[in-house]
Amino acid sequence: MVYISEHNIISSLGFSSSENFKNINENITGIKLWTDNTLSPEPAYISLVNSKKLDAGFSQTNLYTKYEKLLICSIKNALKKSKVDIKNKKTVLIISTTKGNINLLNKKLNLKFENERLHLWKSSEIIKDYFKNPNQAITISNACISGALAIIVAKRLIDSGKFENAIVSGADILPEFTLSGFQAFKAVSDGPCKPFDANRTGMTPGEGAGTVILTNDKTKALKPLISISGGTSTNDANHISGPSRTGKELAIAINKSLKEANLSAKDIDYVSAHGTATLFNDEMEAKALSLTKLNLIHTNSFKGYIGHTFGAAGIIEIIITINSLSENKLYKSLGFKNKDINEINIISENKDFNVKNAIKTASGFGGCNASLIVSKENSYINNFSKKEFAIKKKIKLQDNRLFINDIEINPINNYKELSFSKYAKSLYKFFKIKYPKYYKMDKLSKLAFLASEILLKDENLLKNYEEEDISVIISNGSSSLDTDAQYQKTIEDKNNYFPSPSVFVYTLANIMIGEICIRNKIKGENTVFISKDFNKEFIFEYVEILFNSGKAKVSLSGRIDYNYPNGNYIAELYLIEMNK
Repeated sequence: MVYISEHNIISSLGFSSSENFKNINENITGIKLWTDNTLSPEPAYISLVNSKKLDAGFSQTNLYTKYEKLLICSIKNALKKSKVDIKNKKTVLIISTTKGNINLLNKKLNLKFENERLHLWKSSEIIKDYFKNPNQAITISNACISGALAIIVAKRLIDSGKFENAIVSGADILPEFTLSGFQAFKAVSDGPCKPFDANRTGMTPGEGAGTVILTNDKTKALKPLISISGGTSTNDANHISGPSRTGKELAIAINKSLKEANLSAKDIDYVSAHGTATLFNDEMEAKALSLTKLNLIHTNSFKGYIGHTFGAAGIIEIIITINSLSENKLYKSLGFKNKDINEINIISENKDFNVKNAIKTASGFGGCNASLIVSKENSYINNFSKKEFAIKKKIKLQDNRLFINDIEINPINNYKELSFSKYAKSLYKFFKIKYPKYYKMDKLSKLAFLASEILLKDENLLKNYEEEDISVIISNGSSSLDTDAQYQKTIEDKNNYFPSPSVFVYTLANIMIGEICIRNKIKGENTVFISKDFNKEFIFEYVEILFNSGKAKVSLSGRIDYNYPNGNYIAELYLIEMNK
């Protein structure tokens, strides 16, 4: 069993979980209309953390970035009351984020910090060293499911016996980079967002941090005992920036989570939805809840209180959900007034209610979804059973050289002199790939796409496996920084300001997984782990955990990285199957 030991929330509503709970209970929102030319040329409704209060917690404010301060402050506050020792070898540190220190692409800010701080793994390393954790920090960047996915990964690592405790912390800041991107998509609400309301006009970008401490030791757990009893991720295999139109894939994640928790839909008392207040996301979630027979269950979204905090959202919102279980109280979905055509049971007023089991849902760019179940008075079944796996095929692309099962194939003349783009295009033509969308992809996605096309050539996975039993687990180093730098150029010149949605959509590392899933109709587990180097042992171990827990039967796994700023690259991809 994996229990909640402690937690902390930092948001526009305060710097502690209790402060956030109090303001939510009083239906107070932290969303405000901000006029700040460094964030946006136009006024915007957003949710920001009090920077002065954050800085006050540091004697030397110039040692850490705002993103790093959020993580340090949140983890430190959570540890104050927890019995879990972060310095113990049996305690793992897991960090979730979408963009980390992305504001350092701004040349004015970058003068204060080294370029390496742009890399997500570097910030995680700094946080690990700050708290003297002896293990390599695990960093997850998987769009807006990052926080929920980090908790799921932590649960699996504890259930498998690799660790006894986990410090799971997620954070994101809201710089011009992020805000301008969603404005370019015309996705930002013209007022505080209104999740699931018939008159919703878009999402509210926000920033914040959340930390939840997990343990398998009851003596270190909060009372009442609350466990993470189930969790699954899936992919829509539909569109890199738009959600599924049917909700089927989120429904798969919900059903798999219920199975793991040994629960049925009738056992669920409450749904903490992703609820971004965009037209299609809320509609998709409503359809998924109907498909899983949860449409009549009490449902809300917390985005109307603190906005969308991206990589922190899943953690912050699961903490508020945990409070609902602890206090037997449900909170209204702020901003909701008018029912949409999809009939789901949105909470319109705070109410006392006995909550034993709750589901947290999440969705994001790249077609990713996650479902997470928290329970009290429920003993889920740890279904880990040792299953052997085998590497069926592997490919490696590096320095314009291609290896298939360790045999070098050089189908391109003068390959050493070609740029990556020209070499990739030549490979595309040599293997007679016909997929026009390839030409719209960024370099990281092109690299991932080509590697997967060569790996899966003649494999016909869907003939042998169900679409939800295929996973894509990727190690990456530079995230999407090569594309991030291109997007930054579109917003630097205020006299030639043209934030591009077609570039912005590729400023997430997991978009490469989305492209692979769309092409091959893969709808199973999907995760991007960010690390400086390729920890092959960990990736294989995690795939084995997926196999042993029944979450996958085959996996595309390995390292795909287009290095920033050097431009060198590697795609080392394995087709791994569970032995039958």
